[in-house]
Amino acid sequence: MNESVTIVNEPASGATIAAIARSVARFRKRQGLSLGQLAARAGVSKASLAGLEKASGNPSISLLCQTAAALGVSVSDLLAASSPRKAEVFALDGGQALWRGPSGGTARLVFGARGPLMFELWEWVMHPGERFEAKAHSPGAKEILYALKGRLGATVDGESHEAGPGKGIFLEADVPHAYYCAGKQPVRFRMVVVEAPSPRPLRSA
Repeated sequence: MNESVTIVNEPASGATIAAIARSVARFRKRQGLSLGQLAARAGVSKASLAGLEKASGNPSISLLCQTAAALGVSVSDLLAASSPRKAEVFALDGGQALWRGPSGGTARLVFGARGPLMFELWEWVMHPGERFEAKAHSPGAKEILYALKGRLGATVDGESHEAGPGKGIFLEADVPHAYYCAGKQPVRFRMVVVEAPSPRPLRSA
């Protein structure tokens, strides 16, 4: 499994990663947090967070989600992927691709409402044998997945669930979970994520 962020539009990849780096640094400094404090709150290594702020390498989806939650913002805030309007039209075939599987599968963040409530719409394509392991989100986080083509599988709390076209899977996302292609043909599915970031309290020095 490949969890690294891969921007499908290669010419934009450097600019996108740089924008994420600037956003993380801006939100961190605005809250008066050191790198070490934010890393502890997010449950990630200080080295990973430092790399994220330096725009070095391709950060994983998990790192982006954990960092956003620790800052009390959404992933879209880090990407600056949407504007804070009361209403907005967006394209279902647009958005940023933030994951690429070993067989060519992709996950695109089609749209996300900017924080503190994280409300996101993703579109995934997974090929047979591809699987994505997701870490636990903030307490109370929920996801709805619905298959558009092929057979979708999800594992939550040790139990596996499958759905074909016209069916969906609802899951509590505050525990480790996974998505995978459950059939012999690629699966295409959309996912709605609702999460109210609940930053971990800072440990006293």
